[in-house]
Amino acid sequence: MPASLKLRPRMQRLLSPAVAQAQLIGIVAWLAVLLINPLEVFGFYAAVCTLTLLVVYRLHRAVVNFFMWRALGVVYIVVLSVGFAYVIRSNAELRILALPLTVTLVISSSILFVSVQDYLFSALLIWWVMWAVIETGLPGGLEMYLLIFCVSSVLLGFNLNFSYLKNLRSVLLVESEFRELAETDYLTSILNRRAFMESFEKLIETGQSGHFMMLDIDSFKLKNDQFGHDIGDKILCAMAACLKSTKGSHSFGRIGGEEFGVLVVGDDPDVASEFALCLLQAIRCSVAPPHHYTCSAGMARFSAGADLSTVLKCADRNLYAAKRNGKDCVYLDGEPLRSRLPVPIKPARTYED
Repeated sequence: MPASLKLRPRMQRLLSPAVAQAQLIGIVAWLAVLLINPLEVFGFYAAVCTLTLLVVYRLHRAVVNFFMWRALGVVYIVVLSVGFAYVIRSNAELRILALPLTVTLVISSSILFVSVQDYLFSALLIWWVMWAVIETGLPGGLEMYLLIFCVSSVLLGFNLNFSYLKNLRSVLLVESEFRELAETDYLTSILNRRAFMESFEKLIETGQSGHFMMLDIDSFKLKNDQFGHDIGDKILCAMAACLKSTKGSHSFGRIGGEEFGVLVVGDDPDVASEFALCLLQAIRCSVAPPHHYTCSAGMARFSAGADLSTVLKCADRNLYAAKRNGKDCVYLDGEPLRSRLPVPIKPARTYED
């Protein structure tokens, strides 16, 4: 996924509080204008604008969809401009304030949008709406000054919006990279223990159920001592590749030196069992002799509200049962798993010497 797409939810969460406060200030200013002389300006159109602003403000705070969130921002600033234009049209003496009000709306709205295109579109709409109430019948060709104000305000707002978004994206990209480094195992490029356990806890907190699988590479220390640490690293990377290529898991990670954890969501034990057996078969074929290796695994069920420590201990007991009973197998509830589906297993990518 492109970095810009990854940043969208983060930018929306960060900017939503500030955007909501700015919109609230605009609504308060709008209501204050209505209250100054309610008999002259308050009517059907003013009521519609007020109601629309309140509804958009409420929806903008609650909406999750990124494109809808952007669209509501444009709708808000346009409705606010229409409201102020209506008030000025109702009182000719206020026309002198139309120009500074328009410039204020254009420039102040520059930090309310997460897209330069959205800002430019909104700025042009603001000028289009307000132009009808700005005093344009100036003598001596002074209308050119209005055009200068229009162009300069849009360009100034564009510069603010562009610089603001560029800096924000740069900060978020750096933050995202640091977060990824903090959550990723440096050798295998999969989740590290902390990130994997957080994923596990989140599943339990959200009411999910499934199976946790703890895997341990058989005789890993012996292979390290016999062939060297470079072969040990190769085996660990091959193990991570098998976890990535075997379909059916929710998440997986390296939780120890040669220990790995896998989460399979769902209540069907047959699905979890077949996944575990397919994974072990893929592991057997992942590295060519003489550096081929096997894994032992222990599985434990978990459900909503389960105690994480208890699930880990249960899986650990099953893992040691697998180690004691020949290795290269999976144990659940103290018993070895056996496949019920005679489906040919496609081996994972083989790591040649």
